[in-house]
Amino acid sequence: MKLINKLLIIGIIATSLASCTEDYLSVKGTSSMTKEEYREKVKENPDILGSTLAGTYAYLATEVDEHDTFSLMAILHSTDMMTEDIVQNKVHWFTYDYTLDFRLQNYRRSYATWLNLYTPISQVNNDVLDVVDIEAIKANPNSPIRKYIGQAYAIRAYCYMYLIQIFQNPFTGEPDINGAKINRDLPGVPMMYASMETSKTTNSSRNTVGAVLDMIKEDLETAITLLDGYNRSTKMNINKQVAQGLLARYYLMVGDWANAATMANAARQNYKMLSKTDLYSGFMDVNLSDWMWGFDHNSETSTVYASFFSHISNLSPGYAGLNYAARLIDKQLYEKIPTNDYRNKLFNGSQPDNNQTQAGAKLAYANLKFGWDGAWTQDYMYMRAAEMVLIEAEALARQNKLPEATTVMHELMDNRFDTWEPKEDVTVEDILLQRRIELWGEGFSYFDLKRLHRGMDRTYSGSNHRKPDGLLKVDAGDVRWTYQIPLREIQENEFISEEENNK
Repeated sequence: MKLINKLLIIGIIATSLASCTEDYLSVKGTSSMTKEEYREKVKENPDILGSTLAGTYAYLATEVDEHDTFSLMAILHSTDMMTEDIVQNKVHWFTYDYTLDFRLQNYRRSYATWLNLYTPISQVNNDVLDVVDIEAIKANPNSPIRKYIGQAYAIRAYCYMYLIQIFQNPFTGEPDINGAKINRDLPGVPMMYASMETSKTTNSSRNTVGAVLDMIKEDLETAITLLDGYNRSTKMNINKQVAQGLLARYYLMVGDWANAATMANAARQNYKMLSKTDLYSGFMDVNLSDWMWGFDHNSETSTVYASFFSHISNLSPGYAGLNYAARLIDKQLYEKIPTNDYRNKLFNGSQPDNNQTQAGAKLAYANLKFGWDGAWTQDYMYMRAAEMVLIEAEALARQNKLPEATTVMHELMDNRFDTWEPKEDVTVEDILLQRRIELWGEGFSYFDLKRLHRGMDRTYSGSNHRKPDGLLKVDAGDVRWTYQIPLREIQENEFISEEENNK
């Protein structure tokens, strides 16, 4: 049986995956019951599914194996480290990511990434979608279960968006007005459905990129429909606007510019851009005005060294702050941030700042963006309204609607300068630069380089990247951008052979 069907399921409700022939559920605090018995429980109390989804959200935020494998945020940080925008000043955790040497099938990074993305897929398939009558729920606009099914579809699509970009390089050229350049016939990843999705069939082979992309789009469209009218009690849950934001990301990735602009605009309604004060508050509070989706950590869910903030925050007493390996901004990128841009103060300049408390924060070009709350309960961000502004603006500019793109960019940039008046309408390149500045360290740079079919160069004169191993030049399409499928999956999945693995 495949590795992805043998994943450990956490949360209040966990489906046993120990055997293909067993079909029962182990419910915390109760005895084991069959799926049929559990379906009856869900009919009596649909909110049980909310507890199940809470376990999936917790897995994405809190599952820890090693100090560099802490589920979703480790994936976003490890891919960021592969680009030119972040500098790691010393050899430490994530150093093989920084040197683009952690992609092979027998390496821990490819295995952990595969596991951490397929586990939530398995959870929502087995513990949510497989215990309800999906078609009946879709047909009933008053069903109280719709909000849970919608979140399940969105989570599944979210994980597949990362899987198809990390474990394949489908982009063959830079996007243009006509859209992205994607080879839809390339081998992708296994597509796992719930058995209750009777019109779908799980395919454990390397489905085509096109098939996986179609699945992502369909799942997100379904999620948006099912989440209509759902009022969440916490930003940890996906609501309709977050699902719209995910679909906006998808449309940007595939180059559907008109739909990307429309969906990003819908997603960000009623959210405010961060003020100057909030910009300097440490990017660690899910209640900030432009946070659309994130995980609200507390003393029971947080960790210290095996955490995103330990590695990214030079202001915390973690690995970065203690200067075991600080996180700096690329010198060339920093020099493109005007001194009157509020974001310039999120980083040290070319000189050290000895007034800082932590050693990592004293360094030249040290990032001061991510803070510390004194208790290691900083929240994790997954989506901000600022990203939606940038998606909308880029999508408009791609259509040569430059005045409209400029108007949209004002919504962000008027909150980043005392006065922002560009000399002329913004271009695609202007907006892409603002993505690099605004979203620095948040897990976008690798995926942008891939969708744009661009490489990176840290070897420029005066580079502040670590010498000699950090001074790399990697072209677009280089195999180092794409992980191999883990060896364990190859060994346990009869539908994928060694010869079919990425080179």
